[in-house]
Amino acid sequence: MKPTRKQESLALFFNALAHPRRQMIFQVLQDCGREGMPYKRLQMRTGLTRPTLSFHLRKMGEGRILRRKVKGVETWYGINPAPFTMFEAPIP
Repeated sequence: MKPTRKQESLALFFNALAHPRRQMIFQVLQDCGREGMPYKRLQMRTGLTRPTLSFHLRKMGEGRILRRKVKGVETWYGINPAPFTMFEAPIP
């Protein structure tokens, strides 16, 4: 038996939050609201090195947890609410 697309998506989603650093990044982005924050500020707030932050942001992106937007020369990150709709109960 092969996993369904939804099961594959859920696995990526949970993997994206499986590491304590990614949970910290998620919390920082959640606390800053819908607008998100630029990469440099996120790096300062988390205290992570550039390679470490980039690695974790990539993993979170694979799980579709992040919104990424380029504004001028800055890349902004925020929480993407779309994957959380997977957990809503279907209407009977």
